[in-house]
Order: sequence, then C-alpha cells, then structure tokens
Amino acid sequence: MTKRAFLKAAIVGFGLVSESGRSSAQPSLSAGFMAPGEFEPQEYIWLSWIEKGSLGSAPFSDVALDVMRAITPHVKVRLMYSNLTAEDPSYFGPYRLAQPDAEARLRASLESERVDMSRVELFYYAQPFGAIQDPGPYFLRARDGRLAIADYRFDHPDRRTEEMDRNIADTLGLPTVKSDLISEGGARQVNGSGTLLLVEAVELSRNPKLGRDAIEAEHKRVHGARNVVWLKQGPADEAWGRLPDGKWGIGTGGHVDVFARFADARTILLAEVSERQRSTDPMLLQTHERMEENFRVLSKARDERGRPFRIIRVPVPDTMTAKLPYDSLSREERSWFEGAKPGDTVEFYLPGGYLNFIIANGVVVTAKFWRLGLSETLRTTDKLARSALERAFPKRQIIQVDVLPLIYDGGGLHCHSRNQPFAVPGQH
Repeated sequence: MTKRAFLKAAIVGFGLVSESGRSSAQPSLSAGFMAPGEFEPQEYIWLSWIEKGSLGSAPFSDVALDVMRAITPHVKVRLMYSNLTAEDPSYFGPYRLAQPDAEARLRASLESERVDMSRVELFYYAQPFGAIQDPGPYFLRARDGRLAIADYRFDHPDRRTEEMDRNIADTLGLPTVKSDLISEGGARQVNGSGTLLLVEAVELSRNPKLGRDAIEAEHKRVHGARNVVWLKQGPADEAWGRLPDGKWGIGTGGHVDVFARFADARTILLAEVSERQRSTDPMLLQTHERMEENFRVLSKARDERGRPFRIIRVPVPDTMTAKLPYDSLSREERSWFEGAKPGDTVEFYLPGGYLNFIIANGVVVTAKFWRLGLSETLRTTDKLARSALERAFPKRQIIQVDVLPLIYDGGGLHCHSRNQPFAVPGQH
C-alpha cells in the first residue's frame, strides 16, 4: 500500500455515502469506453482544498490557489472541500464547521484572493483528501460521447475512500466500469488512442497474486486500450519506507505520472538525470539507471498503429531532503516512518519532479523548486524544465508554481488533481 493510498482521510460527502460507507453507485459496465488523453480538451480540472499540510509544511491549499489562478482562464474547476478548518489539530480532529458555514467561509476566502468564482464549482465532502488523483474519478468516454468512470479497487483501510470514484459517479449520474484490480490514478498514463503506459514495479506490487499478462488484459478491458507499454521502475527517491542510506522515502513507489507523460498521442516526456547529478549523488545515479532502462523500452516501443514514439527528455531537480523530530509528528505521520522511535530525528526524501504537471487546455502547470537561499542548481533545473516543456507544448503556456507543500506529502500537482474531458471529443 502506498503512503498516498493509506493515509488520506475517507470521503463521506457530496451527499455521496452514508456514515456507514454504503454507496448507491450506478450499475457497472463491462466495456466500450476509452480513457481520453489529458492533452485533449478538458471541461473541468478537479482540485482539492485542504487547509493543512503534511510533516509541518504549508497548507496544500496554498498551491491550489496558485493553480486556480493559472488554469481558470482556460478551464473550469471543480474544487472538493471539507468542513475542517486550518485550526484543526489533525486531519481527524473533532472540530468541524457546519457544511453551509464551511462553504461560505471558503467562498469568501476565494473571493478575497480574487479567484474567478464564475469558473469554480464547489463540491463538499466531510473529511479532507488531498491527492485525489489516485482514488478520484478516472473518466472514460465512449465513441458516442457518453462518459463513464473507471472503478478500480483502491487499497485503503477506510471503505468510504476506496469508494470515492463510484460515489462521485453516482453523484454525476455516470455509469462505472468496475474492476477488481488494485490500481491508482497516478499509476496509469494514456495517449487517448489506445496506448497505455504502466510500471511493472507498481502494478506487480499492488497485485502480487496476478501476473503481468492478467494485469495487462484487465487494464485493456477497462481502458479500451489495444497496446500496453510496460516501463520498469520510477525514480529511486520515490521509494517508500526506510532506504539503505538510513533516510526514509515517502513517495508513491514509482507512479508513472512522476517520470513519464504523454504530450500528445505520439510524444512521450521522460525524466532525465544530468551527468553532474549522477556523478555526485548516489540516489540520482540509481534514478539515472532506471530512467535509461525506461528510455530503452520506449525507444523500442510502438504505438497502437505500429509507429515509434517521439521521446523528449525533461530534467529532474537535485534530490531534496528534510528532517523532523519524530516526537513532533502526528500519529498518522509517525506511521510513515516505520522503525523510528521517540527521541529520533527522521530524515526523508522530498520526491520532486517536473512531469507531475497538470494539462488544462491552453496551459500546462508544472513545478518550480528554487527559493531564495536554496542551491542555484535548482534554479537552473527549473529553467531547463520549463524550456523542455515549451518545446513539448509549443501552443500552450507553461506556468511554474511552488509545490513544496505537495512534495512534503509525497506527491505533486498531478497527484492533487483530476482531469475531466468533454463528453464530445474535440469540444472546447
């Protein structure tokens, strides 16, 4: 189970499920739908509003504000919010505003920040959940324009969180395509034409009783995919648990949205470690070896029509770490650091990257990591990443935002968002 899967609080609201966790989702379908590419026209971008951060970071909502300012000129936003406030002692704190008061408070806050509320729809849920990419609504589309939502299993101890996707499907009046496969949204990337990227290290660990062929066949059924490209592993600092160097990893274990993304149906962006980085940093040397293995796979791969892909390399930032006293962590946060004990100081990797971006019609929102006082090499990789994305998306604006609160959660911009395509392909 990934940290993103295990530690996010359960959804209850939208009027979706009862406190008992029962759902009244639409009947499940079997086939006939395909997942559109995120570079296609989008009707909504779903974001989450969490007035708290992880491991002592600033609130996730600070980043959500920057993202909304960047994307609302290009796409409408569906913003998921809860009735917890910044004053709560933890995600599971007992203090809650009544839902109407929580909505009024959020609306007033967004208006004071000059967010264009004509482009934002507020969706209430009773408990906060930040990285909605993984359990959230993964939209599929039929040729006649009907939408559905893929209902994969999500490995989480709270049933209500596992049911998030089908609960939202029920609210939106959409059918589901049900699967017993365990799979998170960030673990899959598609080109919208029948090709699907998966990662062996992720898919096999989530479904240890299934072989690669069985996993591939089920993903093809759900996605309507005809072609699957299997990558090997994600970046080394994306690992979970205590690592050989004594530091902890808090990442996803190798989600593809961290290191390989489609810019269009035949262009794949792949992370690349520089010679300087791999010669000075053992962790980045491991990442380099993994990315070059993935590059060899992609160089030999073909799309659903038998054509080679165009591969554009995008730099990675230098590794970043943070230290915190174990005693300062909440009960939930302590569970991230198995083996640590009271009195210890825990040091952990902040898994950053530029490919965990949001594509929102005319704009791509990606990360920046340099802040005053940090290494100039981070400022350099920020600039190089922007240039690479400008080449990959020549007709879209590239906007970089500070994502530090999100990487303290082991995620990024894409992790904290979901794309919802137009029902009719090409509509905008």
